[in-house]
Amino acid sequence: MSTSDVRNIDALEDLRVGILKMADSWVKSLQEIRIAIHRAEDHFTNQVPKHWRHETQLAERELTESLDNLQQKQSAARASDRVSALEAQKRVRRAKDRLNLCRERARTAKAVSIEIKHQCDEILGPLADMADQSDNQLPAAAIQLGGFLDALRRYSESSQSLPPDGPATET
Repeated sequence: MSTSDVRNIDALEDLRVGILKMADSWVKSLQEIRIAIHRAEDHFTNQVPKHWRHETQLAERELTESLDNLQQKQSAARASDRVSALEAQKRVRRAKDRLNLCRERARTAKAVSIEIKHQCDEILGPLADMADQSDNQLPAAAIQLGGFLDALRRYSESSQSLPPDGPATET
C-alpha cells in the first residue's frame, strides 16, 4: 500500500479559512474603492462644472451692474455734473476679467470632467474582475479545498487504522 506524506491538514484548513477572509476583505476594500471613484466622478463631472456655471452667472451679473454704474456716471447732461468714472471703469475691467476667468474655468471643468469620467470607467472594469474573484472565484476555491481536506482526513484516518505493513494476508 502506498503511503502519503500529508503532515499537517490543519495548515491546509488555515489556508482555506485565510482564503475566505481574504475574499471578504477584498469585498469590503473594493466597495470602498468604488465609493471613492463614484465620489470623485461626481465631484469632477457634476459639482465642479456646476460651481463654475454659477460663478459665470454671478460674473455676468456683476459685469452688467458695473456697466450700468459706469453708464450712469458718464451720462450726465453737462460735463461739470459728471462724476469721475475711474473707479467705475476699473470695476468694469475687473468684472470682465473675472467673467473671462470663470468662462475659461468652466471650459476647463468640462474638459476635465470628460477625462475623469473616462478614467473612472477605465478603473471600474478591472475592479469588476476583482469583484468576481472575491465574490465567486475565491469562495469556490475555498469550497474545493474543503472537499480536498475532507478526502485527506478520511484517507489519513483510514491509513492510521491499517497495520504498518498493510493488510494481513493468509499464505
